Amino acid sequence: MHYLAVCVAGLFVFNEKDRLIKFRLFDKNPEEIAKKLDLFEKGENFSELEELKNEFEDLEVKQPNQATEYLKKNFRDIILKSKFINSDSELNEILNSVYSAKSKLNISAIERRDKLIIQSVSALSDLEKILNTMTERLREWYGLHYPEINIKDHEKFAEMIAKYGERNNFEGFEKSMGMELKKEDIEILKNYAKELKEMYLLEKNVEKYIEKTVPEEIPNLNALLGSVLAARLLALAGSLERLAKMPSSTIQLLGSEKSLFRFLKENKKGKPPRFGLLFLHPDISTAKRELQGRVARLLSSKLTIAARADFYTKKDMSKELVEDYKKKLKEILKA
Repeated sequence: MHYLAVCVAGLFVFNEKDRLIKFRLFDKNPEEIAKKLDLFEKGENFSELEELKNEFEDLEVKQPNQATEYLKKNFRDIILKSKFINSDSELNEILNSVYSAKSKLNISAIERRDKLIIQSVSALSDLEKILNTMTERLREWYGLHYPEINIKDHEKFAEMIAKYGERNNFEGFEKSMGMELKKEDIEILKNYAKELKEMYLLEKNVEKYIEKTVPEEIPNLNALLGSVLAARLLALAGSLERLAKMPSSTIQLLGSEKSLFRFLKENKKGKPPRFGLLFLHPDISTAKRELQGRVARLLSSKLTIAARADFYTKKDMSKELVEDYKKKLKEILKA
């Protein structure tokens, strides 16, 4: 059995007795090394790895393994013997450069993904506005034909019109005061309702995408806010990086910019806004009015930690964050 160990210098193959059998060194380019380490962590192949896999059919690639531990303990000796570098100072320089390049790579990847979340939640907001307008139009339009129809659920309403069209397909139509429609009138109504129904389906698919993507990319923010609210907060901030650099007081007021500017414009007359988007969080909206500000400050302070963890470390510390938040929330609500 052979075991693979990976480090900034390259790929090292050891046997069961921790004897170095073969190695493939990387070029001394920090950016290229960082990319290959990133590919390896993602389980993707690259030239040096492919060569060793072809040469050793029994190669254990999964990390960590016994070779990983051995390389860790004897790292500097093995690297110096491999001739990858000539001195400890050169190794330190390479290590710093590679870790710096890898951090940039990780941050860059997070940045790209957070932009996808922002676009998807913005699309969801657009869909909600469009659906409200189109549904209202369908109700008014179909109301000319059958004003007495009583289907409160908007999506169900669109589905029924798309399927049945004429009022005589519904119960109780005999006493309707609506106007008679021609065949072509009914057809255009059915087509409109069908398209509306498809848009409701699109809305659900976008919501599912957000519910899947947000926990993967910003797990800590998701744990505190839920997927859609976390995505909306991210969209208001503009990027995960900007959100991570914001103080908790700014996060607390995101979404209340108009009210804040109005307050400042009127020479601070009246009361300033206490929160913006965060008011949609049930812990704030359902709290007693006199406690809402304290709950908002607590939540925004935790969101600051969550955003920084999601952006800088990608470490999932949601369990500890939520536990501490709930503990302090309980203390506030008891006051």
